[in-house]
Amino acid sequence: MSTKPSRAVIAPHSATAAIRRLAERGYEATTAEDLADAVGMSRSTFFRRFGSKDDVVFADHDHALAQLEAFLTSTTDTPGEALVQGTADVLRHLTRDPEAARLRFELMRVTPALRDRELVITHRYERVYRRFIREVAAPEIPRWVAPALAASLVAVHNATLRDWLRGSVPDAPGAVTRDLRRVTGLYAPWLDPAGASSPQRVVVAVYDAAGSPDAILDAVAAQLTHS
Repeated sequence: MSTKPSRAVIAPHSATAAIRRLAERGYEATTAEDLADAVGMSRSTFFRRFGSKDDVVFADHDHALAQLEAFLTSTTDTPGEALVQGTADVLRHLTRDPEAARLRFELMRVTPALRDRELVITHRYERVYRRFIREVAAPEIPRWVAPALAASLVAVHNATLRDWLRGSVPDAPGAVTRDLRRVTGLYAPWLDPAGASSPQRVVVAVYDAAGSPDAILDAVAAQLTHS
């Protein structure tokens, strides 16, 4: 499976200018000439490099998908951590220009045609995840694991992005990393069967409630050393 490459990576200020033009004039009312003017190029160059108005709006996703697939192909992380870090990198890319991200979100909210294209993008992310999961998972993996985990990764990413856009999550990459580690942990028996089957030790520490934090940590460390 090969991710469809973007025709070009638009510089952040150019993406913002193009999306701002679409937001100001409306998706249907904005022409290719308008967008070419917004990004500072001729109409023919615009079509040669970007193809359509949709491609301008979703150029960041095309680039993020290509980066995600390249990362999953080359990473030496454990499978679960690879999925976490790859998804966090996608979110970093999509939020690196806050103005463009917010304009894009509002534009898609009011433009049905763009919401349809967004669904296609979502399925492309899921295909990348499913392929990776099937390649690295245990041989006896149930058929539902790859599609279920892939959909969960996309759902958590999208929920975090929406929360960031609303201002309720200031550190989107940090939040999605934390939440995705919880999600991938549920699939550890298939993603990392050796690690999932390793016995865990339980340490019970009894300490003086009036003791200092350093003394308590020293007591726990001593128990771990001798257990």
